[in-house]
Amino acid sequence: MGGRSLPPLRSLPRVFLAGIPDPVDGAVDLPDEECDKFRKVLRLKSGDEIAILPGDGRLIRARLDGRQAAPFETSFPHTEPSRRLTLALALTKPDALEASVRMASEIGAQKFALFPSDRTVVRWEENKRGHKIGRLRKIAREAAEVSFRTILPTVEWLGSLREALESNGEVLVLSESESTLARLQPPVGETLTLVIGPEGGWSPNETKLIGDRARTLGPRVLRAETAVAVSCGLVLNRD
Repeated sequence: MGGRSLPPLRSLPRVFLAGIPDPVDGAVDLPDEECDKFRKVLRLKSGDEIAILPGDGRLIRARLDGRQAAPFETSFPHTEPSRRLTLALALTKPDALEASVRMASEIGAQKFALFPSDRTVVRWEENKRGHKIGRLRKIAREAAEVSFRTILPTVEWLGSLREALESNGEVLVLSESESTLARLQPPVGETLTLVIGPEGGWSPNETKLIGDRARTLGPRVLRAETAVAVSCGLVLNRD
């Protein structure tokens, strides 16, 4: 090292790469898309340091070497919230849904579960669902890289609100249907599923299904993406 100090971890350009063994065995091949990002967008060159994130909590320092990265140090930075949050989102308009996934990924959500609700305006055709989920996974990955996370959020499809309510652990639902709802507070448990509805709110049948799991953020009506950011910050802000 010649006495040269290493740059701070959070300053390193980062990339999520799954399947990296522990311990690392030799150089790591960089996917073309990531290599082009480092070379053409960030203007990095061989010898510059980057961070490889396998998605399991590790951060691997490495130096660029052509289209590979040469690892030389592994650490476990504490950047993840201790509570595991699944965010179950009723389908909203594309820009609102993408903003919700981006902001919640930055704040610390570990999983997204998408589903259609009774008042969902947007409907996903089954043959296009994989492409749409793939785009949201890319948004989640990029947001996690930028925000210095070490766990890669996942995105999956659910068939209905009922499936979201059957999630493991504590389940809470944001609702604006009643003025007497309990306020959303940071829960006690380590695992939480937070369900957020569409722009039009829950139908009467869905409200009955939700029951006493309903919570509110207050008297004002918030955009879906605003409700996502506020609620995620509230339930994860305890570390």
